[in-house]
Amino acid sequence: MTTSQSYQRIVVRGNAYERGLSHGQQLKQKIQQLAKHYRDEADVPAWPFCQHVIRNYYMPAMESYDSVGYNELQGISEGSDVAIEEIYLINARYDLQKWKNNKTDLYKMKDESECTVATVIDETGVRIGQNWDLDSYVYDHDLCVVIEAHTSPEEALPKVMITLGEVGQLGRSGMNSRGLGLCASSLNANIDSFNFPKPGPTLEHPAVIPISLARRKFLSCRNYANGLKYLVGAPRHVSGNVLVATREKEAIDLELIPESYYAIYPTFVDSDGRETLPNSDGRAFIAHSNHFIAPGYSPSGGHIYCRNPGGSSLYRHRRVATRIVDYIKKNPSGRGIQVEAIKDVFCDTVCSPNAVSEVKNTRAEPVVEGDELSMTVASVVYDLTNGTMSICKGPPHLGMWETYTIEMEK
Repeated sequence: MTTSQSYQRIVVRGNAYERGLSHGQQLKQKIQQLAKHYRDEADVPAWPFCQHVIRNYYMPAMESYDSVGYNELQGISEGSDVAIEEIYLINARYDLQKWKNNKTDLYKMKDESECTVATVIDETGVRIGQNWDLDSYVYDHDLCVVIEAHTSPEEALPKVMITLGEVGQLGRSGMNSRGLGLCASSLNANIDSFNFPKPGPTLEHPAVIPISLARRKFLSCRNYANGLKYLVGAPRHVSGNVLVATREKEAIDLELIPESYYAIYPTFVDSDGRETLPNSDGRAFIAHSNHFIAPGYSPSGGHIYCRNPGGSSLYRHRRVATRIVDYIKKNPSGRGIQVEAIKDVFCDTVCSPNAVSEVKNTRAEPVVEGDELSMTVASVVYDLTNGTMSICKGPPHLGMWETYTIEMEK
């Protein structure tokens, strides 16, 4: 069980393979432990089916979509002495755990992999962050990690990327030295697909990647527009929500579904908390949880409808929005909504235990002994203007924050 008040931080350098090798070597035992846990205990399909999907669909698609990430995953595998298929399993846990979603009654569906994300744009800069909710295993065993990656000049990538994720992953959220940041949360849709015919991809069922790997591709971009193209164009078979922003005061939330997406733009508010038109000196925000909220989404059409089982997702984003607007009203022009304020927003405990800042609980009544426990395993805020990452292990209203700084490029 956990004894540390904070998650481990490692630094990796070199080309993609060298960074992955260093990652694997530094976190070898933890990666082996997490791979075994997901293979033996996680609610994923039978291992032979997972191997089929990984070898014949995920790996070929990843090599084509992001050769840098592909080589880094190879390095992690060799550095940790963990089979490459198990490294992909760690990175595809989100995708593979959704295999029963369209065969399960909504009230029986698991919702342990949920998050609350937000970004704030104001006169002083851009911040983006999230509370990361998951089953408590990675918290209990210290299996999350902060990775500061320094790239090689010949790669022509951002010089530095700093990410938060599980050990063995390319990262689940992060920022880069070009001022791009990303956070993410789960989505479930009826069109999420698990049709993977043998022996391999067909025109009807092409090769796809685990959707989390598209997040890292965005962070590998120097240009915001190119990053958006890679997110929207990522070959995927399940839905997911990504919130992205740039220090140049643009942000967008993309509700990604297989082969398409919905877009949500920032809401601008004045000093009285009233919604206004976008303006250069204004303050704006986006908040999202785990169900579809884009203006263009309508389940009445019958083609696409949300498969989120309900629960706290239906109010967490509103709690965050409410707290952000409160700070906008309270803070006079020129002071902005600083990192400390956003940390406090993510400490919201309304409707506890199923709050924005969630303590361990089964998310069920009555409680059955042995049920899996879910919680906020980490809270993180990235300041894209000043290059800082603030992270708290566990529910932020109970935990301790640490801050890391990267050198930003001009």
